Amino acid sequence: MAAEQRRSWVPGGEGNPGARPGSRPKLTGSTWECFRAATNTVLLGMALGGVFALQAAETPDEQKARVQRIEDAVLAPCCYTEPVSRHQSEVAVKMRIEIAKWVAAGRTDREILDTYVKQYGSKVLVDPRTIPGWWTAWVPWVTAILAILLGFWLLRRWRAKPLSAALPSPSPGAAVLPDLDDEE
Repeated sequence: MAAEQRRSWVPGGEGNPGARPGSRPKLTGSTWECFRAATNTVLLGMALGGVFALQAAETPDEQKARVQRIEDAVLAPCCYTEPVSRHQSEVAVKMRIEIAKWVAAGRTDREILDTYVKQYGSKVLVDPRTIPGWWTAWVPWVTAILAILLGFWLLRRWRAKPLSAALPSPSPGAAVLPDLDDEE
């Protein structure tokens, strides 16, 4: 059986009927040129692959940005209220160190996030629908300003009412004094 297997891959077997079993094929001019072209293509591909791999390598600034993005996407598993980037618990600090190591090792964002989902469940991920919009920071300030304006308006109105109420109203039988300022 070993001889049959050997014949199937040894040149000169079934594919080359005129050759002796176990002999090497003679490379003709066109075969040699094809071999050289294939070798050159492989070498060129390896060289270009190395160049593209160097270009694909992240700079330290890009790695820091990726680490920050991942830290903002993962909630601290101790309370699930703050992202790992802001939380100061021991677990969050450990997770920040792990994320930085994994990014430096070349793991993708999806691999890192999937690792934490397997470890803590899907609630460890920040849901983008729950992140407040830009306007939420303005709501308290606008509310405070409107409340102050409403307070001033109410105070002015409250103070203006007693003045008009303090003036005596003319009784039906009382004589009305003429206004001396009117020149008619």
